[in-house]
Amino acid sequence: MANLRNVILLALAVACPAAGADWKVSCPPQLATAQSVVGALPAGWSAVARTESAITDTQPGATVGGPTPPISVSVFDGPPTEMADLVPDNPNARVVRWTFDKKRARDVYVVCNYADTRMALSQKAPAEVTSCTLANDQPGVICR
Repeated sequence: MANLRNVILLALAVACPAAGADWKVSCPPQLATAQSVVGALPAGWSAVARTESAITDTQPGATVGGPTPPISVSVFDGPPTEMADLVPDNPNARVVRWTFDKKRARDVYVVCNYADTRMALSQKAPAEVTSCTLANDQPGVICR
């Protein structure tokens, strides 16, 4: 009987994630984008394209693209389109953290920001998340 109980408990432990398990978000290592100058340039000005290793001349309408790495993480109260970027509880601390009410009316979103582009990637946090801490190993967060 004890063996059957242990088998059932083990099956439940494997099938059901532990309450309070961490939710880790690692920003994708690259985001490919394409950018161009639209319209004519003012007299005397020329466009240049900047990459990680060079700066080159470019013409209006020419598309410059390529992968860019993540550079930072933002946390938003509600959809990022509403621009409610949250300030961390402790922005100057060694371990940066955001905390949220357990019974909040709005969803929390994590946003990965990338170098040399205005494009970003966002992901909605699970409803049970009450805090997020900036990850140390790469751009991302660990939420509980």
